[in-house]
Amino acid sequence: MAAVNKYPWVRNLFGRTKPYTFMGLVQAGDTQEIKMGEICEYNGTATYFSPVDAVADRCYSLAIAAEEQKAGAASRYMKFFGILPGDVWEFELASAAQVSIGYALELTASNSQKLTYDADGDAVAFAIDNGNYPEKGTTLTSISYVQCVFNTQFSYIMQIGFQQNQRKVMAKTAAYTITPEDNGAIITNKGATGSVTLTGPSGTVPVGFNFHMAVMADQAFVFDPKPDTASVYVAGAAQTAGKYISVTDIADFVELVWDGTDWLAIASISGADGDISVET
Repeated sequence: MAAVNKYPWVRNLFGRTKPYTFMGLVQAGDTQEIKMGEICEYNGTATYFSPVDAVADRCYSLAIAAEEQKAGAASRYMKFFGILPGDVWEFELASAAQVSIGYALELTASNSQKLTYDADGDAVAFAIDNGNYPEKGTTLTSISYVQCVFNTQFSYIMQIGFQQNQRKVMAKTAAYTITPEDNGAIITNKGATGSVTLTGPSGTVPVGFNFHMAVMADQAFVFDPKPDTASVYVAGAAQTAGKYISVTDIADFVELVWDGTDWLAIASISGADGDISVET
C-alpha cells in the first residue's frame, strides 16, 4: 500500500494542544515523494529526511512528515512533526492484534505509515490507548489501528534540537563540594596535579540524585560521602559510614546514586591498580 496523506497526531498526555513542528531538508520530489504522516528517518550521512523503509531504520533519528513533498517539487526544507514526550500518535498495524497498554511496536519494511509488534526488544513505540479493553471479561478486542507514544531516544528533535542525552561535564583540579544542580554530571579531575576531593552534597538531595566521578589525570580522585552517616556501597561491601573512597588511574570511574540513606556505586571500574581504595 502506497503512503497517503494523514494527520497522525492525536493528543499530548501533558496538555499540549498541538504538535511541535520544525523544518527539515528533503530531496527533490522526483527522487523522493513524501506524504504527510509518513514516519521519516534523518540520514545523517546524506543530511536529509526520507520515509523509513526498514525495521533497522531505528538506528537513525525519527520525525513525522507534517506536509507533502510532491513529485515535481524541488529539494527544500519542509515541515516535520517533532516527536516529544507525551505525544500520542495513531498508526495502522501491519496485522490486527489484541493490543494492550505497553504493547511494543517497531517500524516496518513495507510501509512507512504502519507499525508492527516488536518481539526482539528494539521497540520504537508503545501502545497507550485502552479503547479496545472490554467492559466485562478479560478478552481484548483485536484492533487494526493503534494509539502510541514513541520512545524519545529515537526522536530527531529530542536528539538534535533538545540534545536530551548531553550531560554536564566538569573538570575539578581542587576540592569541590557537589551541589544539587550537579545531578547527572560527569565530574573529572582532568588537569589536576595532585589529589582532588569531591565532597557529597551538603544539603538534602532527592532519592535518585547521581553523578559520575571519572579519573582523567593520574592523581587520587576522592569522594567524601555526606552526611557522615552515609556509607558508600562499593568494592564488594557497604563501607564504614562517612569513610571516603578513591580511584587513581586514567579511565577509572565510579557512578554513584543516592538512595536516601547511602551512596550506591551502580557502576565502577578501576585500571592499573586493580582496585578502588577505601578509607580504613
